[in-house]
Amino acid sequence: MPNNSNHLISIVLPCYNGEKHVASAIKSCLNQTHKNFELIIVNDCSTDKTLDIVNLFAEKDKRIKIINNGINKKLPSSLNIGHKQAKGEFITWTSDDNVLKTNFLEKLLNGIIEKNVDIIYSNYDVISEEGNLKRIHKTGPTEHILFGNKIGASFLYKKEMFYELSGYDESLFLLEDYDFWLRASMTFKLHHLDMVLYQYRLHPESLTANIDLKKDAKTKHRRGAINMFNKLAIELSWKTETINFLTNHFLNKPLNVIDYLRHKQKIKNDILSFNSKNLNDKEIIEGLNSLLRSHLLSDHCNQNLKTLYQVFKTEKQLLLHPTFSKKTTFNYILKSLFN
Repeated sequence: MPNNSNHLISIVLPCYNGEKHVASAIKSCLNQTHKNFELIIVNDCSTDKTLDIVNLFAEKDKRIKIINNGINKKLPSSLNIGHKQAKGEFITWTSDDNVLKTNFLEKLLNGIIEKNVDIIYSNYDVISEEGNLKRIHKTGPTEHILFGNKIGASFLYKKEMFYELSGYDESLFLLEDYDFWLRASMTFKLHHLDMVLYQYRLHPESLTANIDLKKDAKTKHRRGAINMFNKLAIELSWKTETINFLTNHFLNKPLNVIDYLRHKQKIKNDILSFNSKNLNDKEIIEGLNSLLRSHLLSDHCNQNLKTLYQVFKTEKQLLLHPTFSKKTTFNYILKSLFN
């Protein structure tokens, strides 16, 4: 077993009105098998008992540092504030409602050193508000990063990477992590560790839940996604068809497969140009085909004879690939024939 205990890791923990779960989050950090870490808690002007709770922990453990924002600056700004105070060679961050498993730091640190990569990420449990296991979320592969956030909530990366990327984009609240991973995966080496090392809590007050429950959050999220992909497109000189394709998919809008087929070479070329150095082209295309098949089967605009004919004519692997369910394919064909 490698002995990497001399490596200092910085854990950044942004908090805002997290009195309900923050104690569990802090305890999970303090109970790590890898003991050489600092815990940087950024209290984002909480109005509940969060500060009282974190102060109690800080009084008992010198590894905890508390930063208090004078005004509520939101998550991406709090992340940048915490990262800039980090002394560790490696950094991770967590939320005030989630839990690190005891071997989280140890396994990710060993993996990032052994694989000689810049970012390592793992699978994680999805738990209920009460902490009961709902399912295991398997992250990756990195090659599918353009089709959604495949890195997720359990990760570790080299500190210098944060500075080379100029930190988290503070204009992309609720998208700051996905944008960070997209920019990182254009240049840096990522590795997926097939272990479950983290617990991601679902509850009504979470930031993620707010996207669906609050109209203003949903609007901000949609505008942010458009802005995020537009910035990427400018940097990579992408075609408009590619921007629209990826943005609509990310926002769960229907994708007309016939429109894709008209522009498929442009879109494929743009997507394959994303990171030709570190990513596997075959895996990227498999992810693209999986995305297209999902929209083909679920979006009503694709359930017609014209689309069926064009798919069989030019992209039949969307229906006939051996990994796809024959029963599901047959049901799609029937719907298309009789719609």
